[in-house]
Amino acid sequence: MKYKVLMLYCLLQIVSMSALAQDHLNIKSIFDKYGKQEGSVLVQLSSDILSQGSNITFYKSLIMNNDVAKERDVLNLLKLDIDKNVIVSEVKKNGKVESGTYYVGKDKSGKTGEYILYKNKPDKITIVYLKGNFPPARLDSELKKLKDLFIYVNDKRLKIQ
Repeated sequence: MKYKVLMLYCLLQIVSMSALAQDHLNIKSIFDKYGKQEGSVLVQLSSDILSQGSNITFYKSLIMNNDVAKERDVLNLLKLDIDKNVIVSEVKKNGKVESGTYYVGKDKSGKTGEYILYKNKPDKITIVYLKGNFPPARLDSELKKLKDLFIYVNDKRLKIQ
């Protein structure tokens, strides 16, 4: 009986942490609105995976089919979140944002930085929200560490060709 109560408590803690993760950001509604639609891929990595060599503490991504309504919806909310924050990098073509990396400040604890990554291809839109204990200048190296985490399976290095 104690085991079941403990498991329930742990589950509630995990759910509440993920719910609080990006509460103050407008982009959260995109994950909620489009994350479970057909053709969308929503990924949230557990802290167990992230803790293996990376300073990223929270990772959530959404890949969805691109259409004009979704693109406009995402860009409007993204503009609200990055209005007074740091644009780490941004690529525009014909006045339209194709990709961007944005530092949106510290989380509620004031210790962890929050980032939004955005990529708009003709057929897909990708949004990544992540948190980590590192400054914006180290984002690229942290993302590379994250990529390296997936190269190893069962402590064996995979060759990606």
